[in-house]
Amino acid sequence: MLRAFTVYPARTATVHGEDVQSYAELADATARLVTLLKESGLTPGTHAVLVSPNTPDALLAFHAVPLAGGVIVPLNPAFSDEALNFLAGHADPVVALVDSTCLGRVGGRLRKLAVPIIEIGKASDLDARLSVVSPSALELPAALDEDSPISVNYTSGTTSDPKGVMVTHRNAYINLSNLLYHLNLRPGSVYLHALPLAHGNGWGSAWAVTAAGGAHVMPGGDEPRELRQALLTRGITHLFASPTILTPLADAAAPLTLPRPVKLLVAGTRPPPRLLGQLQAQGFEVLHGYGLTETNAVMTVNETAGADALPSPQGHPMMFGGQVRVVSEDGQPVPPDGFTPGEIVIRGNQVMKGYYKNRAATRRALEGGWLHTGDLAVVHPGGQVDILDRAGDLLNIGGQSVSSAQIEAVLYRHPSVREAVVVAGHDRADGVCAVAFVTLHAGAGVRGDELLSFCAPHLPDYALPRRVQLVSALPKTASGKVLKHVLRTQARQESGAAAR
Repeated sequence: MLRAFTVYPARTATVHGEDVQSYAELADATARLVTLLKESGLTPGTHAVLVSPNTPDALLAFHAVPLAGGVIVPLNPAFSDEALNFLAGHADPVVALVDSTCLGRVGGRLRKLAVPIIEIGKASDLDARLSVVSPSALELPAALDEDSPISVNYTSGTTSDPKGVMVTHRNAYINLSNLLYHLNLRPGSVYLHALPLAHGNGWGSAWAVTAAGGAHVMPGGDEPRELRQALLTRGITHLFASPTILTPLADAAAPLTLPRPVKLLVAGTRPPPRLLGQLQAQGFEVLHGYGLTETNAVMTVNETAGADALPSPQGHPMMFGGQVRVVSEDGQPVPPDGFTPGEIVIRGNQVMKGYYKNRAATRRALEGGWLHTGDLAVVHPGGQVDILDRAGDLLNIGGQSVSSAQIEAVLYRHPSVREAVVVAGHDRADGVCAVAFVTLHAGAGVRGDELLSFCAPHLPDYALPRRVQLVSALPKTASGKVLKHVLRTQARQESGAAAR
């Protein structure tokens, strides 16, 4: 941050609608917000909660809180009100930065906790408040420990077992170094914030784009039309996104042709190969990655996928990340045969410090000094890691282990299928069976039985879904991941109703 403020003062830092801010202006606002945060009670190591959509003020908070010595705790506005209010207390904030649009949802809880609130956003008086405080000197906090947290990022909006990932300064520095190296972020790069900043610090983009001296473009919202408009008119060069965000951009009914190549990092869930192919045809330079909030977002990346290799694995560990292994139940590495499955375990400079106020979960996750991800994968002869499924998503059908992702990949080959998710259901005659939930592209008229017939030549009989349910939408988390447990419950209930 400090280097960007010094080296690139005249360059564009943020773009939001018609509002454009230079790095000199961002530096001044940061210095003043540091003062305001300290006056509000933020001291080294204490927490500042942020509740805001993607705006320049939210990005400002990501710069000012660490420079004030504090720990930023971004909460996703897409969480439920119950989750927001619970986590606002669990995080133990001494100050909160809340967008005007979110104040009615969480302000009451923060006031009950006697937490000072700094209102931010276009409708706030933040500019006026900053104008009357003296700017702090922009310098690293005294006695900064690189192994101390820079942020706490909650993995979901759950209230039963909150997992606030403590990301250290070293974690964040290694992550931004990887992004600069692998994504070729440079002065003049123009990054489109499609991911919520609250989701893994925008996969590290909050700090990496600034380190490069690039421009942060904040669309007016996260609707597909807003992202399309930005891609067509803002000179975008870089985009990080999950398949959920990208699927509407690849809609054949509304084709998108980019005016210039855009380097795209796609991760979050396993993307359908057809989606990657469509995106590449539109002008995206696709890099397929894998990671978790616990690894400070992306940990591996595939940089070798050409037009003929898009269904390829998630690749190798990033340049500065650490070690990634796939191990069997006894902890031994699986053979690199592209066939034998095991759990992905990770250690190194990108792995979290632990979960905030959750020692039991930390011990389980970091057993033996390795992060146990719960993700199943195989290793190919070239060393590439290929994700199969979450351990809990592997189906045991008639004694056979079946990957739901492999069934989904077959469904995605059908041109009418927009999204496909496979979960375990129950068949009275055969026991556990596969049940598919499918959304279709606009105007598609395919039936569930036709999709089953399409899948039959490509799957063994035991892996063929017993039902394909066409739905208008899939239940998802605030970060866009499908809520498979909701679909499992629905599949069990409908299986029971059919049995009666």
